Amino acid sequence: MKPLHWIRAGVLLVVLCGMAAGELQRIEIRGRDQMGPYERIVGRAYFSVDPGVAVNRAIADIALAPRNASGQVEFSGDLLVVRPKAGKSRGTVFLEVVNRGGPQSLFLLSGARGGDPAPENWDFGDRFLLEQGFTVAFLGWQFDVPEGGGLTFHAPSAPVKGLVRESYVENGAALRNGFSLAYCAADPEDKTAQLTFRLKIDEPGRVIDRQQWRFARNGCAVTLNGGFEAGLYEAIYQAKDPPIAGLGLAAIRDFASYLKYGGQIGTLREDAGSLRRVIGYGYSQSGRFLRQFVRDGFNQDERGRGVFDGLMISSAGAGGGSFNHRFAMPGQAGNSVLSILRPVDVPPFTDEGLLARAEAAHVTPRIFYTFSSTEYWARAGSLTHTSPDGKTDVPLGARSRLYFLTGTPHSSGAFPPRRAGRKQYTNFAEQGWVTRALLLDLDAWIASGVEPPESHYPTIKKAELVSREAVRFPRSPAIPFADYMPQVWRMDYGPEFVAKGIIANEPPVLGQPYTVLVPQVDADGNDLGGVRLAEIAAPLGTFTGWNVQLPQMASLHFLAGLIGSFEPFPRTREDREKTADTRKSIRERYASRQDYLDRVQKAVEQLVRQRLMLADDAASVLRRAGAMWDALL
Repeated sequence: MKPLHWIRAGVLLVVLCGMAAGELQRIEIRGRDQMGPYERIVGRAYFSVDPGVAVNRAIADIALAPRNASGQVEFSGDLLVVRPKAGKSRGTVFLEVVNRGGPQSLFLLSGARGGDPAPENWDFGDRFLLEQGFTVAFLGWQFDVPEGGGLTFHAPSAPVKGLVRESYVENGAALRNGFSLAYCAADPEDKTAQLTFRLKIDEPGRVIDRQQWRFARNGCAVTLNGGFEAGLYEAIYQAKDPPIAGLGLAAIRDFASYLKYGGQIGTLREDAGSLRRVIGYGYSQSGRFLRQFVRDGFNQDERGRGVFDGLMISSAGAGGGSFNHRFAMPGQAGNSVLSILRPVDVPPFTDEGLLARAEAAHVTPRIFYTFSSTEYWARAGSLTHTSPDGKTDVPLGARSRLYFLTGTPHSSGAFPPRRAGRKQYTNFAEQGWVTRALLLDLDAWIASGVEPPESHYPTIKKAELVSREAVRFPRSPAIPFADYMPQVWRMDYGPEFVAKGIIANEPPVLGQPYTVLVPQVDADGNDLGGVRLAEIAAPLGTFTGWNVQLPQMASLHFLAGLIGSFEPFPRTREDREKTADTRKSIRERYASRQDYLDRVQKAVEQLVRQRLMLADDAASVLRRAGAMWDALL
C-alpha cells in the first residue's frame, strides 16, 4: 500500500456545498492515494442540522445546542473512503459504523491483521469488500474517541448540569487506588455526591461516608481511603456541559444520504448515478448503534428520504446503547461486560417496536441480523424474537432475516487455540465465511429482489430455545456448564428519559428481570437451531458462547464478558471412559484425518448450496480445518 499523498501543510482541499438546509456542508480532504486499482481518501466531513426539523427533534438536547449565524447546529467527523476505479463498482456503498473509532469489517470479512488506529494505515486484508466492487466508507460518530485513537467526532456541548453515575468493579486481582470518571464532577467539593458499594447488581448500595473518599484530578477521578475491596462501587454526582451525543446518529444519517443521493458535493461520489444503494454495517457496539438508529427514526433524512437500503446488524443482541441521551457514555455495553445498568438493553426489542418509525415513514431498510452464540448468553438475544416473559415466539419483520451462527463467539479467540490462563481454550470458531456470503445475499436482495436464504435461528416452538436450567449440556469434567448468566432488568431512569433523554434515577429503579433464553444443545454441547458452521457440523470439540473466567465474579453474573470457550473431545474411547466424559472421542468419530476433512467438505458444500458460503472460500475453510486437526491431535 503506497503512503498517503498528503496535501501541503496549511493547504486543504475543501469542497463546499451550496445547500441552504442542514445536512453535509463540506468535505475537507487531508490525503488521497492509490491502492492498486482503488482510490483511498482520508478527510473530515462537516455537517449542520436545523434543530426545528421534525427528524432532528429526536436528538437529545438539540434545542440547547449552540447555533451558527444560520440557526444551524454544527458538528464534524473523520472519514475514510476507498472506492474502485470507474467501471469496477457494483453500485453499492458499504458504510461501516466504526466501533470506538476503528473498523470491525476489515477483520471479520477480510481477515485483516494489526491494529494501527490511524485510518491511513488500516489493513484491508484480502480486500474482499473492494474486490466485490463495494465502495467502502467509514465515518467517526463517537464523541469520546480520543485524538489518535481512530476516527474522531466533534460535537457541541449542552450548557446544563445533571446527574451522572460512574461504576467501578474491583475484582480483587489488582487493587487500585482510584478510578477515572467519564465526566468530571462539576464541583469536586460537593457534599451531596455519593460513593456506594455493593456485591450484587440488584441489591441496594451502601453509602460510604463522604469523609472516606474524595474527587481527585480536578474532579475527574475518585479515590478511597484504604483502597477498594472486591465488589461494585458507584460514584453518583453532578457534572456539566455534556456533548450532544445524538448528533453522531445524525452524522451517519446525513453522510449515508449524501453517498446515496449526492448533492453539490462531488468529492467522494463516483460518476453520476453509479452509486445507487447504501448498506450500513455494524458489529457489536456499532450493531447496537444501528438498532437505535432505526428505532429513533434516523433512517429518514431531513428531506424525508430513506437513507440506508439495507443494514447488516451483527452481534448486537437485543440492545441499543448509551448513544442519545444527556451525559451519554457510548462505549458502555451493558451488564454482561460490567457496564452496570446502563440504558443499553431497553425496549423495544422486537422488530414490531424497533421498526415502527421507519415503517410509518415508509423508509424501512432490509435487515440481516447475525448472532454469535454469545448474543444469546450475554446480549439478551432471545428478546429480539420472543415475548418478554419468554413464553412465545415473536416473528421478525417482513423485511428482516436472522442468522444464528452456531457455536461462534462474540470476540474470537486465537487460532491455533490458546487457553490464555483459563480452564478452557478461547473459542475460535470462524463466522467470517458465512458473513461474506450473507453480505452478497443482502446486496442481491436490495438490488434485484433476489430472495435471501431463509432465517436460521432457534425457536421456542421447536424446543431449540430454552431456559439456562433446561439446557441438556453433556457431562464432562473438562468443561463444566455455566451455572449462571447475565440478567437484564426492566429499568426506570425517571419520567423524562424516554421523551427527553434526561436521567433522574441513578442507578435506575429496577423492576422484574426479563426472561432470557438460550439455545438448546446437542449431545456434544454444541448449539442447535442456527447455521451449522463446518466447525459444528464436523466437530472436534464443544464450542460455547460463554467462558467461566478466572477470577470468577459470579455475584455479578459475569461470564468472561464476550468471549466463548472451546474444549476438544477426548482423543480416544479410553480417554473418554477414564474421565467419565459423555462426549464421543475424536477417534470414535473419525477414522482418520482424511475422513474428518471429507465430512468438513460435505458441510461446506451444503452451506454453498444454501448460499451461506461462497464457493471461492471453500478451499480456505478446508485448509483451516486441516490446521485445526493438526493443532489438536
